[in-house]
Amino acid sequence: KGVSGAGKTTLMNLLAMVYDDYEGTITADRVDYRDISEKSFHEKVAFIYQDVFLFEDTVRNNIALYQDVSEERLNYAIKVSGLEQFLEERKDGLNERLSENGKNLSGGQRQRISIARAIAKNAEILFIDEGTSSLNEELGREIEKTFLELDSTVIAISHRYYEGVTENYDYVIELKNGRVHCFPARDYFEEMITW
Repeated sequence: KGVSGAGKTTLMNLLAMVYDDYEGTITADRVDYRDISEKSFHEKVAFIYQDVFLFEDTVRNNIALYQDVSEERLNYAIKVSGLEQFLEERKDGLNERLSENGKNLSGGQRQRISIARAIAKNAEILFIDEGTSSLNEELGREIEKTFLELDSTVIAISHRYYEGVTENYDYVIELKNGRVHCFPARDYFEEMITW
C-alpha cells in the first residue's frame, strides 16, 4: 500500500530481481540476492502485470509460454482466470491466434491471459501489480480469492479492497514518507474500516 509515487512498484521490482543496480543489500533467508542464480529464481516466480506483453501466437502459447504445461493445469488456469467464456466464443479456442501484443483483445482479456499464464506456471512466488484492475468487481474478487488459495507466496500491489477477501493476506506493507511499515493484514484492514 502507499500513495502514487511512494515506491510500491520499485520495491516489487527489487524483490522480483528486475533491478540489479541498487545500493545496499536484499536478502531472502539470509542469502544475498546477488548470490542467487537469476535463472533458478525466474524458474520459480511468475508475474501478473497491468500491462502484459503478448506474443503474436496462439492463446495456448501465450498462457504456457512455450513450456510443457499439462492439460489439467492449463484448464484450471483458464477456469480460475475467467477465460472460459472468451475461449468458447472463439472458433479456434485455445488455438486462436492473437495479433501483435494482443491488439485484438480488450484490457480485461489481456489481463485474464496474464493471470492464466501465472497460474499455469504453478510458481512458488507470484508477483502481482494491479492484477485485477481491468476486471469487473465480481471477477476481480473471485480471482483475488484464487490468488490466496494458491500454494504460493503472493506479493501484490492493489488499489482495490475486496471486503472479506483482501484481509486474508498475511501482511500489509505500507510505504509512507520513504519508510516501510509492516502490519498484520487483519489488524490493518480492521483499523481502516473503523476510520
